[in-house]
Amino acid sequence: PRRLNIGVMKSPVEEVKESGSGVEVNGKFYDNSVDGVQEIIALMRKIEAGDVELAKSKGGSNDPTKPLLREKEENCLSAYFNRWKHKRDAPYLQSTNVVVWSWIGSFLGIAVLCYIHYEVCLKYTENLIFIVGSFGAQAVLLFAAPKAPLAQPWNAVIGNGVSAFAGICAWHIVGDGLGVMWLAGALAVSIAIVFMHWTNSLHPPGGATALIAVMEMKRVHELSFLYILFPAMLASMVHVAVALVVNNISADPLRSYPMTWIPFNMKPKTK
Repeated sequence: PRRLNIGVMKSPVEEVKESGSGVEVNGKFYDNSVDGVQEIIALMRKIEAGDVELAKSKGGSNDPTKPLLREKEENCLSAYFNRWKHKRDAPYLQSTNVVVWSWIGSFLGIAVLCYIHYEVCLKYTENLIFIVGSFGAQAVLLFAAPKAPLAQPWNAVIGNGVSAFAGICAWHIVGDGLGVMWLAGALAVSIAIVFMHWTNSLHPPGGATALIAVMEMKRVHELSFLYILFPAMLASMVHVAVALVVNNISADPLRSYPMTWIPFNMKPKTK
């Protein structure tokens, strides 16, 4: 049997005992009839939800009709740590086909960006760059999880763009302006997340793009707001173009990319 202790106002602690043939509340037994079961289930739901209204059951001297409250432990620490529990099984290992195409796509995507960066930007321009660390994370999304909502073209391009804007603003105002680098870094990432939420372009590599704008990287600081274009948005466009070609070469329908071009859902929410 399973026991549930309940804190009750102006009364001793009540006890609910559940067994195979029915439910016993304060010494009163409820059988497994439809009415009895439905009524006691409703009562126990009120108990577990911490409902302070009257939870009434069938007549009798032992009816639990007093206001019910959860125990203090369930209201705080117990309920909190219950959220730490394991909730689902880990995914199975990916097939060889998925692994190979993820490798091919990520290799080609980063190769293209690095070639433009080293063979064009660094050789023929003074301060332009075409790749930063966040594009490694972007490659994981575009080629290893192309169906993920956060890997779609709008998220990759706009998410990186607004994050770069947040990072450069944080650098100019707080980092370079006030000289408080730790605060500039925190603001860059947190504000980037807000901007991505507002534009429905949540993209995890965007957090890195924002943080890189604050770190001690001379070329990024020299670029200033041009960093939004080089490399945040333009390189993301090139990366997405590679993903469009490579992901759709595979015959695997699960690698079809993109899932959506439209960033906002205009349909009314259903209740």
